[in-house]
Amino acid sequence: MRDQVYRLFEIVAWPAACWGAVELALRAGAGFGAGANTTLITTVMAAVTIVASRQRRRALATANTSAED
Repeated sequence: MRDQVYRLFEIVAWPAACWGAVELALRAGAGFGAGANTTLITTVMAAVTIVASRQRRRALATANTSAED
């Protein structure tokens, strides 16, 4: 069950990370820097969520494999 929850966190974080990256590129191209810090923080937090969810799922898989031995 926990594995599925971490997978859901990752699924939800991907659109936020992609949208943030696109928005930052558009802001840089258009010269609108106001508010870019907030977008950058949100994008980085989404990316960290993706990485942490993958690491946690990998750790859970390792723990489940060890428990079965």
